[in-house]
Amino acid sequence: MYRREIIYIGLYKNDDRVGGAGFLKTESGERESRLYLKTQNIPPGVSGKFPVRIYNGKDWKELSSVTVQDGGGCWEEKLPEVIEGAVVQIRLSGGYILEGKSRTAPETVKDRQEAVKEAPETAEKEPKAAEKGPEAVVVTEELPRRPLLAAVAVQSGQPDFSLKEDKWEQLRATFEQIHPYGDERCYVKLEPKDFVILQEKYQHLVNNSFLLHGFYNYRYVILGKEQDCYYLGVPGVYYEREKMVAQMFGFEAFECPGGEVKTGEFGYYLRRVEL
Repeated sequence: MYRREIIYIGLYKNDDRVGGAGFLKTESGERESRLYLKTQNIPPGVSGKFPVRIYNGKDWKELSSVTVQDGGGCWEEKLPEVIEGAVVQIRLSGGYILEGKSRTAPETVKDRQEAVKEAPETAEKEPKAAEKGPEAVVVTEELPRRPLLAAVAVQSGQPDFSLKEDKWEQLRATFEQIHPYGDERCYVKLEPKDFVILQEKYQHLVNNSFLLHGFYNYRYVILGKEQDCYYLGVPGVYYEREKMVAQMFGFEAFECPGGEVKTGEFGYYLRRVEL
C-alpha cells in the first residue's frame, strides 16, 4: 500500500486568502516519500528562491527552496520518511504566504500553535488565516501499490467556503475557466504537470508528443465535462494531416467555435479521460 495525496495551496496576504496558488502532491511508501509542488497565480513582482516548510505532525522542517518566477514555479524532493497529515508553508516576499493543509493534519488552534512554537524564528509572522486552518482543498487517495481505481474524497479547511463535493466542480473553482466554443460549456485550463488530477492510467499523457506540441505552441490544454464524460483538449488548427497525427496519438475528435469544422479553423483536438 502507498498513500497519495494532493493538497491544494492557498495564497494569503494580510491574513486574507487571495486565491488558489497550486498544489502539493505527496506519494508515500512504507519508508519514504516523494513531494512535488507546483505554484501558480503568484502576484507580479514576487520572484526568487523561497524555502519550503513542512509540518508533519511533530515539528516543522525547512526543506530546499522553490524558485518562483513569472507567476509560478515547480519543486521536487524525496524524503526518507512517510509524509502524512502535513501542513506546507512557503513565505514569499511582499508579505505573501503560500499554505496548504492535509485533511489529516492537526485541526485545533492548540495543535497549530504548538506547531508554530517548534519554529520560534518565524512564529511572529504566522498569519491569522493559517491559525484558522488553511483554506486549501485536499484530494486524498488510498491506493494499492498497483492501483486500479481510486476512491476520491474531497474536504475543505475553510468553514465558510462552499466546497463542492463533486470533484469536477472543485476543479472549476481551482483552475482558470474558459469557454472554448463560445457557448455555455465550461472547461478549465491546465498544463501537463497538472495531470496528477487524472486517474493513474491517463497520467502518461504528460509525455504524449502531440499534446506537448500543442501545449508548447499555445501554453495550455483544456479539460471539460460534457454529460458524464470528461474531455482533454489540445489547441490547434484543423488540417487533414494534423487530424491523422492527432488520431495516432489518441485524440480522435476535433471541435471548434460554431461547430462547423473547416480547414484552417482553430479549435481543439479531443480525447476522453477519467478523473
